[in-house]
Amino acid sequence: MDDATRARTLARFEDHRRAWDTNAALRALYADWYGRVAAALPPVAVGPRVELGSGPGFARGFIPEVELTDLVKAPWHDREVSAESLPYADSSLGGLVLFDVLHHIPSPRTFLAEAVRVLRPGGRIVLCEPYIGPLSYIVYKFFHEEPVDMQADPLVAAPQTGPGRDPFDSNQAIPTLLFGRARGRAALASAFPLLALCGVEYFAGPSYPASGGFSRGPRGPILPRALRTMLHWIEARMPAFITRLIAFRMLVTVEKRPAQLGDVLVQAEH
Repeated sequence: MDDATRARTLARFEDHRRAWDTNAALRALYADWYGRVAAALPPVAVGPRVELGSGPGFARGFIPEVELTDLVKAPWHDREVSAESLPYADSSLGGLVLFDVLHHIPSPRTFLAEAVRVLRPGGRIVLCEPYIGPLSYIVYKFFHEEPVDMQADPLVAAPQTGPGRDPFDSNQAIPTLLFGRARGRAALASAFPLLALCGVEYFAGPSYPASGGFSRGPRGPILPRALRTMLHWIEARMPAFITRLIAFRMLVTVEKRPAQLGDVLVQAEH
């Protein structure tokens, strides 16, 4: 990675930290989301926990024992790590946390293969990612800076890879295509028989864009607090089938199963 790309990445981390400090609505949403991530992780006794793509570094406020890493190391990170080449021993970790990271990884297949290698049986990958649903598609596709390509194959590497690639290049559709569609789940099961998809949860309706997100920076939320609170209250009481129609986020939990001989042979073929 060249120095200019590295500097832009660090500057973006700092922008996100400033938005976090000035936007209480954003902090409240992320506190809820990180709470969901923490609850989905296996017990600490299973093994160490590592967050990949920690960016502005908020995770430790909610998962104190997690190791913070990123492709570009900032002062608050523990080490510099690529999700496609994890510097951990085989079967050494209990949990991998990815918060808005999978859709930035050039090759999710390469990452998943690495995850299988470094996780202990019972270890988990817990991801909080954009969900592309009927409502969120409009917002993500036409009002968000990151692209949405619903025709992509989530297990095929992005066309632009290499040392000059911007770490923020992305396709927001990847998590939905891989975990939220039957075809993607079948491909995942075929390519990685040691990985079991434990659950996919859809949440965060219009209250999320109403918070302003990180893109508005110090301008903060779009709606006043009373309306945001009302939205959040309504969303929390909606039936699951409606939530899936209006959700902007998905929580995905994947667990490494104990290996059987046949699984090992299939995994090796991939």
